[in-house]
This record gives sequence, C-alpha cells and structure tokens, in this order.
Amino acid sequence: MFKRTKKMTASILLGLAAGFSVCPYPAMPQTEAADIAGMIGSLIYGAQVYKQMDEYLDTVNNTEEGRQKYFEELKKSQGVSYDSYYNGMLDGIMANLSAGIAASAPSIKQKPFLYFLNPSTEFNAACGLGHVMTVNIGLFKISDNTDEVAFVLGHEMGHGMKNHAVSGTKKKLRTIIGGSVAASAMGGGALANLTMSALVGQINNVQIGKKQEWEADNLAFDYCYQAGYNPGAGAALWQRVEEKQGEFKNSLVGEIFSPNDHPTNKERRENYEKKLVKLSGNHITIKKDSDMVQVNGKDFVTPAAVSGMSSAERKYFIMGNLAAAYNHGQNVKEAYASDGTVYLGNQSIMTPTGSDPSAEALARRLNEIK
Repeated sequence: MFKRTKKMTASILLGLAAGFSVCPYPAMPQTEAADIAGMIGSLIYGAQVYKQMDEYLDTVNNTEEGRQKYFEELKKSQGVSYDSYYNGMLDGIMANLSAGIAASAPSIKQKPFLYFLNPSTEFNAACGLGHVMTVNIGLFKISDNTDEVAFVLGHEMGHGMKNHAVSGTKKKLRTIIGGSVAASAMGGGALANLTMSALVGQINNVQIGKKQEWEADNLAFDYCYQAGYNPGAGAALWQRVEEKQGEFKNSLVGEIFSPNDHPTNKERRENYEKKLVKLSGNHITIKKDSDMVQVNGKDFVTPAAVSGMSSAERKYFIMGNLAAAYNHGQNVKEAYASDGTVYLGNQSIMTPTGSDPSAEALARRLNEIK
C-alpha cells in the first residue's frame, strides 16, 4: 500500500463524489472505496442536518411564533403556579429589570422576556431560547427579598441577552446529530423527531459553562444597579445561600447550583463584594475576617442580625447603599438621621435595629469618616 499525500486523498474523494475513477493513481479496493463514498455521503447529509437544525433553532429563538410555541410547551412541561403574591413580585421585578436593561441594550424591546412561575420547590430559575424564562416558586423559599430575587432573575436575563442557551443547545444537538449520522440511525429526516416537546427536553438539560456563568453574574450586577436595586444584594444572596445550604440541602440542586461547571457560592459572593468596592471608588470595604463595614478604611458599623437575616448578610446591603452613595456623589453631602434611618445625602444607608447604634450616632460617625 502506497502512502497518499493530502493532495492525492482530496483528489480521490472528489473523484468518488463525482462518480469517476482517478488516474494515474492506482485504483483502491472496492470495499475501501465504498467506505469513503459512505463517509462522503454522511458528511453531506450531516451538513444538511446541521443546516436544518440551525434554521429550526433560529425560528424558535428569533421569531415571535417560535418563541410563543416554545413558551407554551415549557409551561405545559413544567406546570404553572398561580400564586398571586409571588407572581406579583415576579411581574414587578421583571418589569424593572427589563427597563434597566433597555437603557444599555435597547434590543430587548424587540424581544421582551417571556416568563412564568412554576410549582417546583427547588431554588432555581432558567432561561432557554427566545428569552423564555421559567422561575421555580422554590426560589422564594430561600429568599423573598426583592433585591436578592432580582439578582437571580438578572442572572438568567444575562444568559438570555448573550444567547447562552442557544449556543449550548446547538453544541448538544450537534453532538447528538453527529453520532446519529455516523451510525446511520437518522433515517430519511434527521430532525423528524425534534418536536417542540423534544426540544424543551434537550434545552432543559443544556449545560452552561463557568465562563458564561461569570458573564451572567456580572451582567446581573449591572442590570440590577441600573434598575435601582441595592447593588449589595448579589453578595448578600450568596451569603444567604451558604448559610441556608444545610437547612435546604435537598432543594439546592437547580441549574444555579450545579457544582461542576458553576462558580462556588464563596467565589460568587467575593466577586460581588469586589464589584461593590470598585463601585464605591474603593471607599467602602469589609474589614478582614469580620462583618465590620468600613468607610475609607475606618470602622463604621457591624450590623446586628435581624429576623431572618444574619449580620454577615445584612452588611452587604449596607455596603451596597454606601457604594451607591459614593458612586452618585452623595458623599459630599452631610449624613443625617431621619425617622430612624441614616441617610447620606439623598441615599438611605441603614435603619438601625436591635443592638445597632442609634441612627443619630451612626450619622455622626459617618460624617467623621466619609
């Protein structure tokens, strides 16, 4: 057997595809020629299948008819919760976040998010193709704090705005189709079984990588801040999740918490804390190994725990308010107490409770160090 060069191999393949023998190279054994011809047929067929898949996913992702069909199929698959309280909260947050996103990404107006509340008790939410989102009612079992919930929804909207589910679905379906084509198992129509129901099943199992998770987390910070939510709520959320894992360990199994391809809770909390420091222009930090909020490197307050919220979680809300005050230039104004709440300019900072110092004492302290 002689050694074929790349040029010779290409010539042979082209010749087989055209249906004539290639000279002056020796003729191949009939079985080998048949194998190569079959491979070419699979490649051509595979290319057609991939093209059909891309067109199908584009229809689902970018046409209103496709989005609505997928939306209805997902509701049918997961069920719908009609809890009026949580649906009202969900509607309000989604409206605020959509308006915030539109300020920097007006394309959302042409493809607004479609969403619904489902009855699953797991703490999770997910965004599939076409800006279609499903939110588990179990999300609210871990936190019903509006700002924290906004960070979860903002994270999923980040996935949607960057088409993460689309790229993940294409990658998964290409693997499935490639294996089927190679095994000649697809028959006459490779997408014959790719019904909307089957597509929902595939998308629900699409894995989002760590790089995409970080991108969605960072977008959530921007979206929530633009929409007027406390920027400290992202760090607070992940602090809460860490604290609740023991209590809710059987329900913390959703997409958000996949241990293999997602950042850890600690990594996410620390990332959000760093973003708060940056937002404040490095004026607001947390004292090392403590829950002390510092202003310009000087101690301001270690907040007391309140009902349902630890000191460690609460400190991030205070940090977020202070970071927003500095970011908006309110630090040049006086801190003061009004109706039991500490303000810096027009930015509320905290409402003392429990063993916290009084609002008046905290305002004086803030004026000394700001």
